[in-house]
Amino acid sequence: METISNSENLPTSSQIAENNHQHGKVYFIRHGESTSNERNIFAGVLDVDLTTFGRLQARQAGIDLKKKGVKFDVVYVSHMRRARQTCEIALAESQALKSPDTPIQIDHRISEKSFGIFAGRNLNLLRLALGYEGFEEMLHSHNEAPPAGEKIGQVYERAARFYEERVVPHLQRGENVLVVCHQYVLEPLALYLSNLPPTAYKHLKLPNGKALSREELVKFRDKESGGAASLRKQINDLSIMWAILLYAAAFLLGCLVRAFSGLEGGIPSELFRAIIVACLAASTFYAYLDIDFAASKRKVSATVKYIVYAWMLVRWVVGLFLIFSGILYQNPSDLYKVMWVLFLMVPPALTSPILSVLWGGNLYPSAILSRTLSIIAPLALIVTFGLAKQLPINSSSLQFFLVILIVGLAIPGALGQFWREKSPVESNHHSKNWKFIGVLAVALMALITGFQFTLPTFINDLFSSTDTNRSLACLQQLAVATLVFALIRIFAVLTSVFTKGKLNKAEAQDAYILLVNPNFFLWAALFVGVSASTNQETVRYAIFWAALGFFSIPLIEQILFMNSFGNELLRETLRSSRMATEEIKKLFFQLDTDGSRALDRDEIMEFLGRIEDMTTGERSSEEVRKYITDYLFVTLDADKNGTVDLQELEDYVSTYGLVANLNIVPATASKIVK
Repeated sequence: METISNSENLPTSSQIAENNHQHGKVYFIRHGESTSNERNIFAGVLDVDLTTFGRLQARQAGIDLKKKGVKFDVVYVSHMRRARQTCEIALAESQALKSPDTPIQIDHRISEKSFGIFAGRNLNLLRLALGYEGFEEMLHSHNEAPPAGEKIGQVYERAARFYEERVVPHLQRGENVLVVCHQYVLEPLALYLSNLPPTAYKHLKLPNGKALSREELVKFRDKESGGAASLRKQINDLSIMWAILLYAAAFLLGCLVRAFSGLEGGIPSELFRAIIVACLAASTFYAYLDIDFAASKRKVSATVKYIVYAWMLVRWVVGLFLIFSGILYQNPSDLYKVMWVLFLMVPPALTSPILSVLWGGNLYPSAILSRTLSIIAPLALIVTFGLAKQLPINSSSLQFFLVILIVGLAIPGALGQFWREKSPVESNHHSKNWKFIGVLAVALMALITGFQFTLPTFINDLFSSTDTNRSLACLQQLAVATLVFALIRIFAVLTSVFTKGKLNKAEAQDAYILLVNPNFFLWAALFVGVSASTNQETVRYAIFWAALGFFSIPLIEQILFMNSFGNELLRETLRSSRMATEEIKKLFFQLDTDGSRALDRDEIMEFLGRIEDMTTGERSSEEVRKYITDYLFVTLDADKNGTVDLQELEDYVSTYGLVANLNIVPATASKIVK
């Protein structure tokens, strides 16, 4: 499909300008938050539902329409569930139809852009795999597309044709029109309405669930594509993309500053704690703007709960045995042994949901289980230390962790959830544009942690010993830390292997994150300021190496994940290209059971389902596929004989790719929804 120009088939600039002075009005709504938006994955042609939050945004769109006082003569909507659900909720809230008989029509030209083999994949992992420039070029360039996907230029063409053929006639009659569809349709359409070509396309982060008039849509495009907004988007995307690297680099920078400055005192304890709490609060606030805890509780499967809770229980049973049996601790010099056992007993870090979003997790388990364990574990530790009175541990520091839970987690989390509920559109749009604040807050936390817990003699102790005790403590704790971090991950990987098939891929990722990501700050607080040990350097180096592992090992893991993800992506791309020449014939003859060398509608419907199995990995509902098949026949059945032969099928696939993509269905594809 070729990119259109205003000189061919579509209205000229003067015609578009004339349309701008029509008496009727048109309003556009991007669907509410979908399950794919929530999990930071591409949906495209995947037919996903709205989340609870998305339904709230859809109601807000209805409230907007009611405030505007507009009544619609006709409504056009994408065939996808997330758009249809948004339309239904918004109209029920606004009562904005001129009459109960007002037609609500489906038009496939306003269905979401096809992301090809990228459908269902994590956005951040794709950015890392392709590189920022490669990602932007492939996803947001007018003439590039993901493998088996669609170009912006193609979306621009079908959206423009839809507008001129469907919307403009109503406007010319003075009628009002509502269009409910998708981000990657409305953004190119905003270009067209601005009399700009598809080459001027820029990704705008259009808000979910906001009713925009034609003028407001154009104004939004002008504002968001400007210099400051474009720069903010790039900062936001890059900071999220490189978050794990940024954390590790910030920690190492703090280490180097402390080591080479030779400062003995570090940051005053109260100031250090205040910065940590403030940074965690900022990070939590932005994380909780994207998490619906009320709904997420119901989404955490019993299996992932049992796995995580069971492993934590095993760690606690083993840890309590080692602590109370006296095997580990005979004198103050053995304190470091208890430290590392307790490292396995503390709850997962409160930043676990961030890793879930960045690494393609399911989000819900990491958010719900880390919060629950962060409340239970400190209470259990208080009981443990009350019984083990002989241990020289700073149990009073648990009071500080209580402050962290209240000020760093509960209050900002509650504020985030409150804003989500009261202003679902504004809060979500703010999160999309300013999430980098939360990323930078964690980076600052890593920076001052590296500075605070690095010994000023670290370089000498590691490379040119001047004090045998310190050097021994440095190397000894490095070895122990390496062993502990390795064992944690070995058991987490084995857990993934033994539970294969019981958890989906995203849930397995979350379980791994929860099991390998102990809360370093809770653990360190128990030993900062402890003076009963006969070897203070041992305790201090245990904290240092644990901090280094906490902030740096995830970078190594991400590199490994990216290698695996990149290889999988390459295999999928090659498979997609091979299918064009090999699999199509194979599928065709498998379905041609009567030997007629042609497929009827039912067989084409099954063909589409198998294509979805091999590309997106998820089938649309039977209703949707039947609806798709009916309209695809307009294109597939080129000779209009009621069946599709192999040549017709190969011609279609070679032109439009392998994903069952309705976006290219002809202009006549519309249907009234009852």
